[in-house]
Amino acid sequence: MYKLIHVIILIIFTACGSGPEYHEVMVNKTVKVYSQEYHDEAENYTFKWEPPKGPSKKAISFDLKNDMLIFSPKVEGDYQIHLSITDISDEVIAEEMFYYRAIAETLEVAIAKIKPEEEISLPPSVVKKPEKKITPKVKKNKSSKSAKKPARQSKTRRKSDNVDYTIQIAAWPSLEQARKDQLRLIEEGFDAYIERHYRKEKDAVWYRVRLGKFSDKNKALEIQDQIESILGIKSWLDIISKN
Repeated sequence: MYKLIHVIILIIFTACGSGPEYHEVMVNKTVKVYSQEYHDEAENYTFKWEPPKGPSKKAISFDLKNDMLIFSPKVEGDYQIHLSITDISDEVIAEEMFYYRAIAETLEVAIAKIKPEEEISLPPSVVKKPEKKITPKVKKNKSSKSAKKPARQSKTRRKSDNVDYTIQIAAWPSLEQARKDQLRLIEEGFDAYIERHYRKEKDAVWYRVRLGKFSDKNKALEIQDQIESILGIKSWLDIISKN
């Protein structure tokens, strides 16, 4: 009976003409597998796991804890895990297949390219506020000292033209955690990216979750306020040198 149900599951996938959806995980990272439908009432059932099947023929080590199967993929590739759930009378009441795709922890996978300011898109629910134009008041003065001030202001303005601004959401020592934040922002409609950063004081690489590239600081602050309002989080502006 057990093998028959397993065969039926495979036939259904074949008949549908579409392959299963694989959940991406990182190589050498711990993966906890469990039934979402029966997890909260695990004490009422028995969970019978088949050993995970991976891209190679080598046996994959795993542990069983309560209703969970725990394993760490050692190589890149696709992994399949079969679960059979029985009730108190040892009758099979459910069958589940779990599909994972292990990927290497590389920057090419997780880090997106920085998008320029004009490509930043806001979620449909976000209403853009009109920019406030501030007209500076210029005092007319005939003295020679005041005549030199515009030249100093112009110099400061050219210095600010050498930098851009980005909104930083978080920084993590784990690429996996940073990617979770990145995906959350993408789901909300923001074009988030991850930047690798070496922290000298910790002698370690951290991963910054960031959004946008703005030449206008006021525009960056406007988007920052909208992000914090939507997600209920705190963020901060960081300066990116154009050089």
